[in-house]
Amino acid sequence: MPLDNVVLATLEVPDKAQLRARLAELTCPDGVEPQPANTYEARDPSGFIIVTVDKFWMVTNVQIRSRWNDHIRPDAFPAALYNTYVTAVQRALAVELTHRPASPPSAPAPDDTYVDPTELSLEEWVAQTRSRLNAIDDEYDAIRRRQQAPQEGVTEIRSPLGYLTMQMRGGGPIAINGNPQALDHPSDTVLSEDILQLFVRASLGAAPGERSRSAQLHSNSSSDADDEYFADFNIFEDWHD
Repeated sequence: MPLDNVVLATLEVPDKAQLRARLAELTCPDGVEPQPANTYEARDPSGFIIVTVDKFWMVTNVQIRSRWNDHIRPDAFPAALYNTYVTAVQRALAVELTHRPASPPSAPAPDDTYVDPTELSLEEWVAQTRSRLNAIDDEYDAIRRRQQAPQEGVTEIRSPLGYLTMQMRGGGPIAINGNPQALDHPSDTVLSEDILQLFVRASLGAAPGERSRSAQLHSNSSSDADDEYFADFNIFEDWHD
């Protein structure tokens, strides 16, 4: 069967300036390219919320500068804190990923089952095509089933002093909430420590005595796990302004 006129579809991924700008923002804050380090820092636009994570994505320090509430409304503080945390994790992941040593390309495995389509009879080609289409339909059905499956429940973790509450789903944070009236009163030092302990309670932070343990736990994980975690914090699409 002649297949000279068959044209396969190609997928072109656009080089979006917005995506490249976001990557540059993460890997070159203030125009300076950071090198891989033990800790990575992010600040909210006002500069009064500072979150530091280590290279294993654990929060190691939170600094709320004095007179923060002159620049951030108490009702906007929880979202600003969450976005700053996400940016810190994204920065750690982006810098570590861009400096990851390139792995040598692996040789493709030989495929003994490949048959040149031009050597197939019409009946064989139709059967093979139908089989592939059925496989695609099965995959779409599986995707639809996953989308329609009940979502995992949301759990809440409160900070020790109760100023903030973190919502989590599937082991990851999805939001931070707080009481605006309560956030009017704490000192910056007390609030900073309460936030750090909130991340510790959520297993997303490391108190000073626990930081070596976080490194040990991460060293036992594979690079595939790194990539999966990186996908959850998509630096190209899912950032928060």
